[in-house]
Amino acid sequence: MDTQKILKPDEKVVIISDYREKEIIDLLKNLGANVNEMSLEVADYICSDRICVERKTHDDFVNSIIDGRLFAQAKNLSENFEKPILIVEGYSNREISENALKGAVASLVSDFNITLLNTRNHHDTAKTIFWIAKKEQQELNHAVSFKVGKKPKDTRRLQEEIVGSIPGISKILSKRLLEHFGNIEKIVIAEEHELKKVKGVGQKLAKRIKNILTKYY
Repeated sequence: MDTQKILKPDEKVVIISDYREKEIIDLLKNLGANVNEMSLEVADYICSDRICVERKTHDDFVNSIIDGRLFAQAKNLSENFEKPILIVEGYSNREISENALKGAVASLVSDFNITLLNTRNHHDTAKTIFWIAKKEQQELNHAVSFKVGKKPKDTRRLQEEIVGSIPGISKILSKRLLEHFGNIEKIVIAEEHELKKVKGVGQKLAKRIKNILTKYY
């Protein structure tokens, strides 16, 4: 049975960490955090019921852009947490074109609603994660939670995934379209000029949506 475990915030900051993040875990404990170590399927750290953190070294960040892993991970993060954060730690001389790098950053922000942070080193990363968790738990009173097993997809999630499967439509844009039209059927029968009324849908995308939804198989 799918369940969700909740850890209530108290006087001590609670952080759930993937057990492989040994060096950061030790630093978080030194900062006074209560760290729960386990195998996480999504993200490296969980700071609250809405914020998770994925940590990458600069080398790994660049490599994940080149081999395409980054966007699959970004999709997973955004589907499971309201405010996912990606920390890129340090810097390297790993080469990548500026256009590819800037395009990837733009996609993370615009398509997946991911906040991108840069840290200098392990110590800086640990402090950043600690203070995010502290803010969430002690000032905003958000509990720490994590899911066990896969949560059954409700109708709204399925609708978002169906609309989001159209090339060029992000998770955020699929929600906007559904909120504007009410259901998938109305999106299908909408004219291009009606689709363009939704923020983020331009002429080119409206034409693509209409073409995919109405073209014969």
